[in-house]
Amino acid sequence: MQKHKKSGPSICFLDIEATSLEADVGTMVGAGIMEDDGKFRYISVNRPELEKDKLDELLEKLEKYHIVVTWNGKSFDIPFLISRTVKHNLKVEPLLSIYHLDMAELVRNNLKLSRTDLFHVSKFLGIKKDVTTLGQDVPALYVKAIKGDRAAVRLIKSHCKDDLNVLRLIFLKLKPLVKALKPELPI
Repeated sequence: MQKHKKSGPSICFLDIEATSLEADVGTMVGAGIMEDDGKFRYISVNRPELEKDKLDELLEKLEKYHIVVTWNGKSFDIPFLISRTVKHNLKVEPLLSIYHLDMAELVRNNLKLSRTDLFHVSKFLGIKKDVTTLGQDVPALYVKAIKGDRAAVRLIKSHCKDDLNVLRLIFLKLKPLVKALKPELPI
């Protein structure tokens, strides 16, 4: 039986975990990709010296998508990835050729909320967000992870997956707004 290819553009949700908010002093810890149906894949950088190979793997995966959706991706994820890609002499085109929709920017510019962090926006929209592990916990967890603590690796991955699922649900909830504001975007 033949599988039918999905018509229209392929969308993914992207979130990275890092040891710092700045790419010259931090490294990528891992990256999560979630498709619009909720399928999740995580690329874990088990040791800092593997960052280049894992970043290359991420870039290869991103090449199959037409649209990448992030939360604060214009100010963090994408510039961080570009910086690390340049450092490792990898091709930057996959990050620049994909259409990028930053949902945090869309929310900040079009909704009048007291705060626009992922937790607050998800709460406002009635979407449950796990706050057991926060982004600020990742650097300390990564230190444990590279020493072999498998629970720390699971916590980082789980945090990334939850962030992506919440982002996906926010996108789905705000899809009519996205379509109205971005009519050129074939979603």
